[in-house]
Amino acid sequence: MGFSDFVQLVVAGLSSGSIYALVGLGLVLANKGTGILNFAQGELVALGAYIALFYSIVVGLPYWQVFILTLLTTAIIGGIMERALLRPLLGAPHFTVVVATLAIGLIIKNALRISWQEAVSTFSSPLDHLMLQIGGININPQYAWITGCSLAIMGMLALFFRKNLVGKAMQAVAQNTSAAQLMGIRVSRIFTLTLAVSTALAALAGILMTPVVGVSAEMSNVILKGFVAAILGGFNSLFGCLIGGLILGLLEIFGGVYFGGLFKDITAFVLLMFILLVRPHGIFGTAEARRV
Repeated sequence: MGFSDFVQLVVAGLSSGSIYALVGLGLVLANKGTGILNFAQGELVALGAYIALFYSIVVGLPYWQVFILTLLTTAIIGGIMERALLRPLLGAPHFTVVVATLAIGLIIKNALRISWQEAVSTFSSPLDHLMLQIGGININPQYAWITGCSLAIMGMLALFFRKNLVGKAMQAVAQNTSAAQLMGIRVSRIFTLTLAVSTALAALAGILMTPVVGVSAEMSNVILKGFVAAILGGFNSLFGCLIGGLILGLLEIFGGVYFGGLFKDITAFVLLMFILLVRPHGIFGTAEARRV
């Protein structure tokens, strides 16, 4: 393998890992902010891609307007979903809420299949038919855009949680809901905002994936890789989720090259079992102390 091939594989692996990290980040945000483990996150990725497809093909908007409107639309959908479907279940057993998110995901997935007849579609991107050349190495600019956009979004989220009052309120609710209420924080609004941001992150992953894999209801399967990224990095660590996703993406790409496509498909699950056996709380996660 030449140096040029190695660099191209690294770029491709980082782009895949960035998608996994975005999906995992949405899972972590929803879990930390509301206590909900949202198994519909994968279907929200597909929903975001289909909404972008609608704005692009049916409405005829340019890519950047599609990009912004899709994020806004899915954020609103996430807020409505939290208010109408999940909030009434917050007092129910945890397993009941998990089953509810599974049901929501199945409803979304089958609705997409019915409306689009399971056809794989796509929409144009400004980076289509372009090639980025650096030092004689050809790089698909779509891969670079996926990685760069994902890292930028995660950097913005880090600043939001550190500098913004709303971000600090979201962290306070995640750490202790009762204490946050005593401090005057509107916990119900924070719950809605958290689900809105989590859903928008899922939609972002869907938009970024589309030029590479196309739009289909099966995009929802990416939730499995998102879970592995979140668990690998530590389910209570946003930075760890990013690193976990990038590690998974690189392992998949290089494993597929050296050991075949079958290894690429099982990498996530082998890695998941390994990390659960060796370090159950993840690389950057911390074990929770419990009183006996």
